[in-house]
Amino acid sequence: MQVNGGPGLLIRVDGQIDGVLAMRVENGYVTGAYHVRNPEKLSRVEREITVSR
Repeated sequence: MQVNGGPGLLIRVDGQIDGVLAMRVENGYVTGAYHVRNPEKLSRVEREITVSR
């Protein structure tokens, strides 16, 4: 999924959204990682996209 324009992971526990891991990528390198668990911010997560190869 994309979070704020960058790659991210949606983390679920027992089927419920527990958090989002957002990554900042610069020149092909991960330069930052942010784990959000604030329920107010997570309420804005609208959908997830299944990733496949």
